Amino acid sequence: MTIDYEKWHDGIGYDLDALNEASAEERDKIEIILLNRKPLDWRDVEALSVLNTPRTRRVLIEAVSDPNLEIQLAVTRYAPDLISPDEHVRVLVNALRIAEFYGGLSQVLDQVSKFHPPAVISDLFKGLLTRKGDVAVHFAAMLTYLYGKSDEPFDIKQRPFFLRFNSPVSSERCEAFRDLYEKIGVNPDEYL
Repeated sequence: MTIDYEKWHDGIGYDLDALNEASAEERDKIEIILLNRKPLDWRDVEALSVLNTPRTRRVLIEAVSDPNLEIQLAVTRYAPDLISPDEHVRVLVNALRIAEFYGGLSQVLDQVSKFHPPAVISDLFKGLLTRKGDVAVHFAAMLTYLYGKSDEPFDIKQRPFFLRFNSPVSSERCEAFRDLYEKIGVNPDEYL
């Protein structure tokens, strides 16, 4: 569980191999340590999901309502089977509305690339016009990926097109929105 600056900076979690190799007695002790950590962080959520005991599952179910968005996103990432699909969608939609860089945006976009029911797609479209430009850039890239017009969630070859969404001028952003609609071949009115 020792996290130095490099592990923190690089987003490296706890040693899950060591956790999996721990004896039953050691796992019980680790569980107590994790259950007593306040506040939780994403590494704790990941480790609690690996332990997968009745107590850790209870804590994870409660953690999906934690005021910290990054904890909610960690639960949807590491323990999605513990929450309902509606709760999963609620967390992702909320994150798409409020997450910022270094505050959950990368985590929600990673999840959206794999799990994107209609409510999530709808919020991506809305965010193209309502979120700050730097966020809208990434929403445009994600929609392009989800509709099969790029091979990755942020296709660097299409960056100049995506950057058109980083405009404070609403008419320019609306024009980019229309061009995205044509590019992906989907009527956004279905989602707005």
